[in-house]
Amino acid sequence: MRNGLRKFAATAAVGVSVLTMSLAGATGAQADSQDGCPYPYVCIYDGPSSETIVAEFRDITSYYQNTNHGPGFAAVNTRNQDTVWLRIDYGFGSIGYQCLSNASHDQNSISSIGTITGIKITSNTSC
Repeated sequence: MRNGLRKFAATAAVGVSVLTMSLAGATGAQADSQDGCPYPYVCIYDGPSSETIVAEFRDITSYYQNTNHGPGFAAVNTRNQDTVWLRIDYGFGSIGYQCLSNASHDQNSISSIGTITGIKITSNTSC
């Protein structure tokens, strides 16, 4: 009886560890990543068609965080509820602002020939 109980305990322990590993492997972060950018970040890429992430942001702020990437960049917002404002310098004194929707919308990324000079993540759910 004692050997049977040990075998059962060992089998149960293996089953629990396999279940734990499979649950840990299926995290929401993996499901919410996009183009190599992990949840809950906003990623800046080195060029409009690049796969190289050069900056990641995740803090909600009431101001633009200064950054300088470009000319030519791409950005993606993987945050589930927050929107992102980008400040873009198109040259010759032309500054523009672009809003990226949250990850549940198809307007959550951008490619631009300008230079991104600032980023502000807000808790607003839409632009």
